[in-house]
Amino acid sequence: MKKMPDLLLRIVVGFAVFGIFLSAIFLGKEIGFMILFGAALLLGLKEFYDLIDMGGFKPQRLTGYLLGISLFLGNGMMTFFGHSEKYLLFPLLCLFLILPIELYRNRQDPFTNIAHGFLGLIYVAVPVTLLINIVHPNDEIGYNPLFFAAFLQLILASDSGAYLAGSAFGKHKLFERISPKKSWEGAIGGLLMSMAFAIGFSFFIDFLTIWEWIGLCVVTVVAGIYGDLVESLLKRNVGAKDSGKLLPGHGGALDRLDSIILATPFAFVYLKLFL
Repeated sequence: MKKMPDLLLRIVVGFAVFGIFLSAIFLGKEIGFMILFGAALLLGLKEFYDLIDMGGFKPQRLTGYLLGISLFLGNGMMTFFGHSEKYLLFPLLCLFLILPIELYRNRQDPFTNIAHGFLGLIYVAVPVTLLINIVHPNDEIGYNPLFFAAFLQLILASDSGAYLAGSAFGKHKLFERISPKKSWEGAIGGLLMSMAFAIGFSFFIDFLTIWEWIGLCVVTVVAGIYGDLVESLLKRNVGAKDSGKLLPGHGGALDRLDSIILATPFAFVYLKLFL
């Protein structure tokens, strides 16, 4: 059987993932969202810890998985279903269990293992958990998958605009040491394309004004660019091309989440200030 060309494979996988995403957040609503992004959180943590393993360290994987998913579930129970903030007390308390658990592991570099355990939660679990507060910005707006899809589209538009502008005009390197192909021209092109989408969204998602949409666009795109660069730094540090092989032609979960991971905390704070 002839192997599917790489570009066609990327397109097919991309459409499949897009269909699953839309079905989960629009048809599955809060439960679908929790299942989809709970799985993404666990996969992202696994790939992060795999990268750390490649660097020669041994973080507490099981502890990280349990703490990450309990933080995600606790925020979901509180935000989506109106339960008490007590659901967040257990994961917050258990964060400190990483310290005594390391006593019983008898591993080399315990201090570094502890630090990497915390870093996985900060880098992956916290941003994915805050996505709950993007799809449900406040109780008045409620669960709004259309706004969430628009938020993600700002990042996708930036990626597409950066590729097109960078390919056509890219001469000045953005951060050559980390990502030699990225250029300032590409970054500006990505911001302009994303801004055009933000202006369009302001006409039918009107709880943000046009200027607030533009502000959200700038915050999201700039943070997303750095998110992409940070993941490239982590992979380059251990000599990995992709974070994983989950999605043929697209790499791993972290490769798809890289821009979202850093954009989400900044977007979360921005929305808290303006809503």
